[in-house]
Formats: sequence, structure tokens, C-alpha cells
Amino acid sequence: MKVSVIVVIHSGCERLDDAVVSLEPWGRTGAAQVIIVDNGSPDGVGPEARKRFPWATVVRSERNLGFAGGAHLGAGAAEGEILCLLNDDAAAGEGWLEAHIDALERHPEAAATAGLLTSWDGRLVDFTRPVVTFDAHAFQLGQGMLLEGAELPATGEPLPLACGGNMAIRRADWERAGGFDPELFAYFEDLELGWRLWALGRQVIAAPRAQARHRGAATSSSMGNYRRGVLFERNALRVFFSTADAEHRAALGNAVLTTFLHRLVAFAGEDEAMAAAARDPFGMEASTGGGGHVPGMGTGLRRFFRRAASVPPGPVLHDGLLLMQLRAASGFFEGLDGTTIRRRRLAEQRTVADREILHRFPRLIVPTYAGDESWFASEGFRCLLPEGWPLEHRALDEVIRR
Repeated sequence: MKVSVIVVIHSGCERLDDAVVSLEPWGRTGAAQVIIVDNGSPDGVGPEARKRFPWATVVRSERNLGFAGGAHLGAGAAEGEILCLLNDDAAAGEGWLEAHIDALERHPEAAATAGLLTSWDGRLVDFTRPVVTFDAHAFQLGQGMLLEGAELPATGEPLPLACGGNMAIRRADWERAGGFDPELFAYFEDLELGWRLWALGRQVIAAPRAQARHRGAATSSSMGNYRRGVLFERNALRVFFSTADAEHRAALGNAVLTTFLHRLVAFAGEDEAMAAAARDPFGMEASTGGGGHVPGMGTGLRRFFRRAASVPPGPVLHDGLLLMQLRAASGFFEGLDGTTIRRRRLAEQRTVADREILHRFPRLIVPTYAGDESWFASEGFRCLLPEGWPLEHRALDEVIRR
């Protein structure tokens, strides 16, 4: 069974020393095709990779396609029946590839396998058993706990998704499901793919012996918390509305959108000037420096402010949680047509209803941001939750420990 291993690198030739060096036992011997995706790197990752690893296949994009788009580019160059993905800031352990392949061979019902990620020193859990929230965010149970004594999933245990940083998937299933959604760029693309696979009647299972050490956001931290936050919130909305079936959207769509709106208002309340403006919108004093331009906003939102010229301008929005949420909303609406197309394609192929999937993997309600705890405990939120759907309330420290 031919296997292709894909590593996506945007910048940092030092990343080659993590993932690619760890793949030499398979790449140099021809046991697997190793594909290095130079994802618009500004520092010459591609030429350096060709010089150091002549046994690897190197493909390049002239611009950064994000992890989702980079993985698609690598899949296009793949020759294998099995595609394996490994983060550029992770290193595969001994027997990593064989563990993924063995799990797939033993479980023909499975489309994909989820490997185990640990901290770089191998002491702490990074990814073992994921959970999904009602509004399409994902967490890893036990993240940050000591690996020694941790309860790991058994090989073959069904999981809602496989982390894109250490997974294997049959090429036929990747193609049928449409792979990662390239419009997501990065974050939750693996959640969306796992959801689609289950909807198509295929499974995602654990392969804990496929272990890799992870530097823990060494790559993603270069984006900064603000940009990552925009992607988290935009992508969660897109994943829900591109993947949930009609019954699921009708049951939980109002709770998803109202929670997003509640967080936006809660973030505004954390800024004294914005809170005052929200309480008294007709008593705001001009404070935008004359032009009223809101830095970083999408063109649609700027047009709104220009059309509302008769309303006195409000406070300047700085890069913070409120602006993050507004930009996430703007990005969601800009991509709504693509979201709808992707949802319709899945609906045409779907063989398993979401209600059945959620009974296997109940959706969690986890207070994550300031204001969530009181909102989730309120009658206003509770009245939005449908009866008969598997939903579980959890505290954040029950889900993740740092």
C-alpha cells in the first residue's frame, strides 16, 4: 500500500529539522513518498529542502494558501493510496507510519486515523481525544496533562475528527469528502473534514501508537493571537453552516448565531468607550479623528459606516476581541456563497443524519470567553436549545488543562 506523507511549511527552514528529518527512515528508503509543500515561504524553504532532502518531492505555491490549501496542493502531488499529514513543527516517532497503516488495515470501515501528539519533551498530552462544541469549536480532552497515567483511546476507538497535525486518510475518502475546505485557511479544517466523513458513512478512529512530538503552536504563534482569533471564530461559523444538515441547523442554528452575537456585545462592554456608546448611541461624541475610518474592517462594513453618515461617529475600534469578532463576522458573510455550495454538495452525498452523529459524539456547551458562563446559564440561552438533542454542559477546566 503506497503512502504519501505531506508536510506544509510556510516559513522557517528550521522546520525542516523537525518534521522532515523525522521522516527520513521512510522517505530515504522509499517506504513512503514524502512531499514538502513550500507554502509561499519568504525564506527559501523549497530550495533548501531540495538540497538537503533529494529523496523528497517538493512543491511550491507562490502565495501562502494556509494549512488547508497547502495540504490540498500536497495531495495533488501525492502518488499514494494513503495520505498522511504531519505538522511542520512536529516530529514523528518510531513506528509512526506503520501504526497509521496498521490501524487502517485492521479497520476497513475507517476513512482516517488520528495519531497521538505530545509536547516536544514527550511528557504532556497535546492531542488524544477531541470533543466538539455546539457552535463548532473543537477542544482536546486532557490537553496539558501528564502523558504518564493519561487515559489514551484504544486503537480503533471512534473519534469525531483527526487532528490535521498527525493523521492518515485513504485518498479515496479524501477526494469523496472534498478534503479540507481551502477557504478555512487554517483552524477547524480537520473538524469539518471529520464531520463530513461521518456524514458520508465513514469513520475516524484513534491510532495512539502513531505518536509524534509537537512544539505546541510553534508555527501558528507566528500569526499572533488576534489573527488566530479571527480565524477561530469565522471558521467555526463556516464549519457549522457548511456541514450541519437541515434538521441540525433548524435545531441549533439560533443558539449558534445568538451566542456569537452575545460575545460580540460582551466584548464591546469590556471597552469603556464602546460600552458607553452602546448604552447611548445618540449621545456619542465624534472621536474617530475626523474620517471615521475603522482600521482593518471589510469593505462592506466601511460602506455601512459611510451610509450612516447622519449618525455621529463613535469610538475608534482597536485590535481587540470586539474587532476580532466583527472581522470574523465580515469574513463569514464574504464567504457565505462558498459555504452554501459546500453544504449542498455534502447534502447530495450524505448517508448519515447529524442527529445520529451527535448521539455518538454529544456536542458540548463550554464557557470559553468572558460572559459565556452567565449567558449559558440564562433562560434566554436555554430556551434556544432543542429538546432531544445530545448536549452536555462542561466547565472549561474539565475539557482542557494548562
